Amino acid sequence: MRKIACLFCCLMTALSVYGEQKEPYQGSRLFWDLASRTTVFTSASYARMIQLHDGTLMAVSASGGNIVASTSSNLGTFWSTPSVLFRPPSGYHYYDAELVQLSDGSIIVTYNIGPIEPYSDDRRFGVLLNISNDNGKTWTNPIRVYTAGTDFHTGCWEPAILEMPSGELHLYVSDESPFPNNYDQCIQLARSYDRGYTWTSVETLSYRPGTRDGMPVPLIVGDSIVVTIEDNGWPGAPSFVPVTIRSSLADNWKNIPVGPTSRYRSQVIDYSWCEHAYGGAPYMCLLPWGETVLSRQSYHESNNYDVMNMYVYVGDKNARHFKSMSQPFPDNKQTGVSVEWNSIAVIDTGIVCALGGVGSKGSISPRVDIVKGYPIRQFMAYYGTPSVDGTVNVNEYHYRSANQVKMGSNTIGFGAYADFSYDERNLYFVIRVADRTDASGQSPTDAVRLLLDVVGASDTKPVEGTYYFYMKADGTLSAYQGKIASWKTMSQTDDIDYQLKRTSSNYTMEIAIPWHCLGESAPPMGRNMRMAVEIQDRRGDEVLIEKMPDVVRDESWTWMNFVLEPHDLSAIASPETETVTEISRKGDALQMKSDKEIRSVELWSADGKLLVRKERDVRSLDVSPYKRQVVCLKILHADGTCEKRKLSL
Repeated sequence: MRKIACLFCCLMTALSVYGEQKEPYQGSRLFWDLASRTTVFTSASYARMIQLHDGTLMAVSASGGNIVASTSSNLGTFWSTPSVLFRPPSGYHYYDAELVQLSDGSIIVTYNIGPIEPYSDDRRFGVLLNISNDNGKTWTNPIRVYTAGTDFHTGCWEPAILEMPSGELHLYVSDESPFPNNYDQCIQLARSYDRGYTWTSVETLSYRPGTRDGMPVPLIVGDSIVVTIEDNGWPGAPSFVPVTIRSSLADNWKNIPVGPTSRYRSQVIDYSWCEHAYGGAPYMCLLPWGETVLSRQSYHESNNYDVMNMYVYVGDKNARHFKSMSQPFPDNKQTGVSVEWNSIAVIDTGIVCALGGVGSKGSISPRVDIVKGYPIRQFMAYYGTPSVDGTVNVNEYHYRSANQVKMGSNTIGFGAYADFSYDERNLYFVIRVADRTDASGQSPTDAVRLLLDVVGASDTKPVEGTYYFYMKADGTLSAYQGKIASWKTMSQTDDIDYQLKRTSSNYTMEIAIPWHCLGESAPPMGRNMRMAVEIQDRRGDEVLIEKMPDVVRDESWTWMNFVLEPHDLSAIASPETETVTEISRKGDALQMKSDKEIRSVELWSADGKLLVRKERDVRSLDVSPYKRQVVCLKILHADGTCEKRKLSL
C-alpha cells in the first residue's frame, strides 16, 4: 500500500509539474466591435430587431406610448428616423413590442396594450398584433390575442411569436392575471392555425408557485422547441436567472405546465467557465451553423440592482452549455448608466447584434444602442510583409484596418484592434489600442501580452512550443517560452523587432518574430496552432486586464485556434489564372456554370486539408458545413485545365 501511495504521489507531482494535454476548447467566442456602436432609437428602452427576407434590418420599440419602427439598409450602420407604426386608443398605451417575419414573407408585430391610470373594470391589459403582407408598407387593424386584468398587478407582458414547421403559430406571454391575490406570474401559450388572424384560448406553459416566470423568448433548436425565461425561484439563486423550458416538436407542448421540478426546465449556463451573475431579461438566437446565443441583464459588476449591464453567452446546438461570457457594452459601474431590457439578433452570415436600453432605469429619455459582435473559432495569419514601424497603413494587413481581432468591451471600455501576417522569415502582429492616457511612466504600465502555442501543445501549463511576448507601453519587450510548466526568459531575442508609437488618441504596437525564435526553420504550414491576446490598462491605482472570453493565460488548450493561410491561396485570383467558370451562391450551395466540361470539384480548407471532393453532379456543391471559412475551390476540367478560386463562405 505504501508503494502504491508513493507512486500515486509521484504521478500527481509529475502532472502538476509538466501539465496535461487536453482537447482544445470547443465552440465560438464573441468579439464585440465597439466602433460599430450606434443609436437606433433616441427615445426608447425595450427594442427588438430582425433581418427581413430582403436583407433590411427592422427594429421596433414602444416610445411615448406608441409602437415605433426604424430600418437599416446597410446592416445597421445607419438607421432611418423612427416612424410611428401604431397609436393606442385614448386612455391606453402600448409597450413591449416584438416582431417576426414568417416563411411566407408576412411580418407580425405583437405588443401589449395597457390602460392608463386611473384603472377601471371596463379597460383591460392584453396582447395585440398587426400583420403586414407588403413588407411593412401597410398593416391590418389590431388583432387581439389575449385579455388579462384591469390593473398593473394583473397585467400581461412581453409577448413573442414562434412559427412552427407546420405553419402553426405560437404566441408566448408573461401573465399575472391568474394571481390577483399574490405577485406570482406564469407563461401562457396561445396558438394560431391561420397565420395569426385568429387565436386559441391560452394554456399555462410554465409556472413555479410563489415566483415569477417571465420574459419568454421561443426558438426552434434541432427537433425541439426551446423557450428561455427568467426564473427567480431557482434553488440557491438570490435573484433571477435565465432558464430554458422545452418540448420536442413532435410533442408540441404535451408536457405542460412545466413546473419547478420538471425535467423540461433547466439552467443552461456553464458555471465552470462563467462567473455567477444574477438578473433576468433573457433573449436567445440561433447562429447559421447551429450554435445558440443567449443574452441577459445583470447587476454582476455594479452590485446595484438599479445599474444593470448586458451579458452574452454562446451555447451548443442543443441550446445548452452556454459559456464565452462577454459584454457588448463596457462596464458601467462608475457611470451608473444602466443597460436594460436588451435583446439580440443574428444577421447576415452570423453577425450578432446586441440592442441595449441605455439609461433605461430612472432615465428621463432612455435610448437604444446597437453593437455588432462576431462569433469566432479561429484566427488566421495571412501571407504578407508589413513594415514594422508602429503604424497601420492601408493594405499592409489582410484586413484593411488590421482589425481581425476586436477587443475592448469586456473590461477596459475602449476599442482595441489586432491582426496577424507572416512571410518566410517572420510572424507579424500589430495591435492598436484607443487609450488616451499615457501610463508609460508608471509600473506596471499599459501593456499587451501575445501568447502563442506554435506546436499545438494544447496543455494546461506552459510547455515546450508555447511562447509569451510582453509588449510594454514604455517601448520595452520581454519574451518567455514554456519550460517544465512555467515561463522562462528567452535567451535570444535580439532578432525580434518591436516598435511602439503613441498618439493623443491611441498607441500602436507592432512586432516581427523570426520563425527561428519560435523553434521553427520555416512557417509551420498546415499546423493547428493556438493564440491569445491580453491588454493591460493602467488606470490610476488600478490595473485592468482585457482577456479573450474563456482564455486562461497559462493554459494553451483554452486559447483560440490559429493557422497560417496557405501561401498559394494568396495568388488564386491573380490575373494569370484563367477563369472560365461562373460561380454563384444559391442558399447553401455553390452553383458552377461553365462552357467547359467539369470533371471534378474540390474544396480545401485554409490550412490545406481536403474538405470534400465531388465527381458527379458537379454543377452544384453543398457548402453548409463550411460557413464562415476561407476556402479554396479547385475545378478540374475534362481538358486537364484547373481553376482555383479563393472564397469566403
